[in-house]
Amino acid sequence: MAIKPVLLYPQDEKKLRTRSQKVKKMHTEVQTLMQDLKDTLLTKPGAGLAAPQIGVHKRIVVVRFGQDEGEMQAPLALVNPVILETGPLTKGFDGCLSLPRISTWDTLRPAWLRFRAQDESGKPFEMKVEGIDAALVHHEVDHLDGIFFLDRLSGGAKLYISMTTEEGEKLVLLDNLSSL
Repeated sequence: MAIKPVLLYPQDEKKLRTRSQKVKKMHTEVQTLMQDLKDTLLTKPGAGLAAPQIGVHKRIVVVRFGQDEGEMQAPLALVNPVILETGPLTKGFDGCLSLPRISTWDTLRPAWLRFRAQDESGKPFEMKVEGIDAALVHHEVDHLDGIFFLDRLSGGAKLYISMTTEEGEKLVLLDNLSSL
């Protein structure tokens, strides 16, 4: 059965905060879900997408590595990802397709991490990623556990909203989280 991927937004917070279930068997529905996630991600300005963001509570994410190099790779599905080891936390950029136009430079994420997952055929693999790719995997695995990037903000963090003005696109500082 094909899933019609529709991104969930903040009004769907309860659904987005639900912990996802492990994928036990690679079957047609799981394959379709992975393709739906890839197709949806390719139409959005993001580098990652988790199944809960389209209303499916399965432990599947798709990521596009390579931002540090300036060119994102094709979407890669990670099934049942588990973070095995992390480096020191650093502040960095974060944004989310479920909170469109909101971003920060103050999210605490690991400088590197090592994770285990299954590929699209169900074969297990391990990988170590650094920099933006580490933040990306950490962000998407958080979605599987019902965690938002806002939960990872450091003290004194600043949030920005992207707005179109007469002068063009610009970032505007949000005074506080209640303005969301």
